[in-house]
Amino acid sequence: MAANGWSLRDLYRTLETPGTHRLRDAQAVLDSAVRAAYGIKAGEDTLSFLLRLNLVLAEKEADGQPVTSPGLTVSQVAGFISTDCIQPP
Repeated sequence: MAANGWSLRDLYRTLETPGTHRLRDAQAVLDSAVRAAYGIKAGEDTLSFLLRLNLVLAEKEADGQPVTSPGLTVSQVAGFISTDCIQPP
């Protein structure tokens, strides 16, 4: 992005071009992983699912019940951290 002088919006505008696209492919993999982590069924509207989940969790929190997220716990994360991410300049 820096080499091209692109903003984040410029980067995402490239998704409007037809054909294969690495960012589109990466987003599809991320979307699939999130859907699997939260148990969102195929064809189910993600935003509707997350809104319902948020309402349920808000009720639990208001009742003093513990609320935990899906995925790894803090003690499990260390083995999944890599150094191949984008670094700030």
